Parts: sequence; C-alpha cells; structure tokens
Amino acid sequence: MKKITFIFFLLFTLFIAGCQNTGNSTNSIQEQNDVPDYTPSSEDIVEMHGEIENMERFKEFLNNIEQEQRDNIRVVRYTTEGDPMLHDVEYDGEVIKSTTDTRRDKFGEGSINTTTCTSIEVVETTERTDYILDDCENIKDDIILVIWK
Repeated sequence: MKKITFIFFLLFTLFIAGCQNTGNSTNSIQEQNDVPDYTPSSEDIVEMHGEIENMERFKEFLNNIEQEQRDNIRVVRYTTEGDPMLHDVEYDGEVIKSTTDTRRDKFGEGSINTTTCTSIEVVETTERTDYILDDCENIKDDIILVIWK
C-alpha cells in the first residue's frame, strides 16, 4: 500500500511540475507580437525557395556599388514555413551596412544583427552563384543572395 501511495504521489508531483509556466514562452510570444508586420514593397528582392523576384534591382544595386553611388536594397528570404527574413543592405559610397532581421521567423533565433563590410564577393560554381559580404566586422550570415543555375 505504501508503494502505491508513493507512486501516486510521485506521478502527481511530476504532473503538477509539468504544468508549471516558467514565463519564458510568454515572453517569447510577447516579443514576437511586438514585431511589426512585414509589408512587401515593389523594390524588394524576394527569394522564395530558389525563385528570385526583382533580380534587375539587385543588379542595379551591384552596379551602383561599382560606380561608388549610394544605394540600398532589401532582400527578403522566406523560410520553408513562409516566414519572411529581412536583409537590408545599404551602401553609403564607402562601406556597406548590413542588417538582418529574423524576428518574424517562428523557428529561428529572432534577432536583429548589424555589421559593416567593405565589398561584395561573387562566388560562381557550376551549380550556383553566391553574393557574399566581404571584409566584415562581425557577421553570422554573410550571404546576401544565392542564384541556383
């Protein structure tokens, strides 16, 4: 009888402990709710599962960097689940400022990261062309855009 009481007490305690709310999930939901909705723009370069929209605008941006003319773009990558991840790239005539915003990615780390870089490197292989930020201060994701052939 003591064993049954002990097992019942143990299961009851585990059940109660499992139902406790630590507050972390509430904070994450609240922070995610504070993120403004993304409103698409006709100027955005959109990469959705390998398909790229507005490639002409991206090429214009690269040309402006070569000509040392100020310009900025927004590259929007969509996750498998359909969440937009924003990458703002701004060239001031000397350096490139890169800001990635993954706060709308429900399964990602949900952060904003900013860095400065000096150039964009183009890496071509038989399968794809990568446009990569080069000579950056600190960066987690240095890829701006990938074009699959």
